[in-house]
Amino acid sequence: MRRRKLPLMVLGIFGFQFSIAQTNTFPTTGNVGIGTTSPQSKLQVVGGISVNGRNATAGVNGFGNGIQLIDPSHTSIIFNPGEPSQLMFGFHTNGSMYWGNNTSYSMSLTKSGDLRVFNTLAVGSGLLPGYKMSVAGKLAAQEVLVTTSNWPDYVFNTDYKLRSLAETEKFISNNGHLPEVPKAEDAEANGISLGEMNKILLKKIEEITLHLIDMEKKNLKQQELIEKLLLKSDR
Repeated sequence: MRRRKLPLMVLGIFGFQFSIAQTNTFPTTGNVGIGTTSPQSKLQVVGGISVNGRNATAGVNGFGNGIQLIDPSHTSIIFNPGEPSQLMFGFHTNGSMYWGNNTSYSMSLTKSGDLRVFNTLAVGSGLLPGYKMSVAGKLAAQEVLVTTSNWPDYVFNTDYKLRSLAETEKFISNNGHLPEVPKAEDAEANGISLGEMNKILLKKIEEITLHLIDMEKKNLKQQELIEKLLLKSDR
């Protein structure tokens, strides 16, 4: 009987020494620790984690399922939980993913591929102060919608004071550009706002249109006067 117990005792001692040397423990709390003897969760790892292989459930679009989170409700990966520096990468049951901190979301991505940045976005460069998005390089689009206000149809109001062509000529001579239009050096140094520039250009087109209408009326009157004079001369 003693010979049978001795190997079990030896194995028990060696097993105990091995677990302590690796600081792995299986306490009575039910928590499992790797690299720690006092795990605070079901599984706590002190050190890096490497995943080789995949889970039995297939991944998406041919990708392997290396790590899976299973929860009937929303779940997330938390950095520094409970701390002021806490960050969250969350998964919602509606199919969306969220990035955020203790108080708000910073970005979200829906299952259908709609990406929303809640604050600012810089592509290829630092963000320009005062703008929600900056792009260093060319931007291609099929259509651009620019919301604006104070559209310059007020030019057609009867109380609008239309600058005469003589006044415009004098302004150009003194300043080297049209009234209200940015100077070349300012536009090249600071850029232009598409919404504001479109309003300025439309205003100039409307003012030119009024001048053309006025010129046409004068031309018609002159033509009528010429025809009357011709009739008198024929008599």
